[in-house]
Amino acid sequence: MRLPFGDSFARRRRRNALPAEVRERLAVLRLRARERADEDRSAEKGLLSLARFVAMDLETTGPNMFEDRVISIGGVGVAERAVRHADAFEVVIRQDSESTVENILVHQIGGQEQRAGTERQEALLSFLEYLDGSACVAFRAEFDSTVLRRELDDYLGIEVAMRWLDLAEILPALFPDSRSNSLDDWTDWFGLPPIGRHHAIADAYAAGQLLLHAIHEAQRIGVVTAADLLDLQKAQRWLGRR
Repeated sequence: MRLPFGDSFARRRRRNALPAEVRERLAVLRLRARERADEDRSAEKGLLSLARFVAMDLETTGPNMFEDRVISIGGVGVAERAVRHADAFEVVIRQDSESTVENILVHQIGGQEQRAGTERQEALLSFLEYLDGSACVAFRAEFDSTVLRRELDDYLGIEVAMRWLDLAEILPALFPDSRSNSLDDWTDWFGLPPIGRHHAIADAYAAGQLLLHAIHEAQRIGVVTAADLLDLQKAQRWLGRR
């Protein structure tokens, strides 16, 4: 029989088994996440023109968000109406065994590079520190959020209340005249240069560029703060795609 609080107990055991240094880093991250959320709700600090978002993407061992593992993480900061190239993150995570040939052909991260990557626990923790409590931005964020939530649970024993902005939901709300559905459709619609698809950092940069268009249009219609933009996304889920 599965206990009602079994998952919480198991998560706590995993977390308590972490080195003291890691637990201290996690405590700092929890505090910073609360501070960032408060800032985004602020009428002054949370202004869309000032707030920091992190456009991100994951490459995984396959398309199953409930089973497959993260191979690489890419992220780039977006703040003050610009994609911040100096504020970027990229890591390849060490795999115990390399992914399939078909999977390698998609993301171009070979077996040797996979086996030489950063240890998973350290890679995940480093990404959270880079995120610094900012809201994540992705295209079809359900996949990224589900995979990342599962890995944080499995390897760090934490359940992080990360905030996600899904471009697949917010762009149709702001640009109802577009019939775009995929990330490539939207980059073509805005006339953005071609991107190196299926590379985490390249897809993150593409998401960052699309976010700039979303922010510009959101400000034009009176969306003021980062929290307002996240609220607009919630409303879009209730109202439908367009």
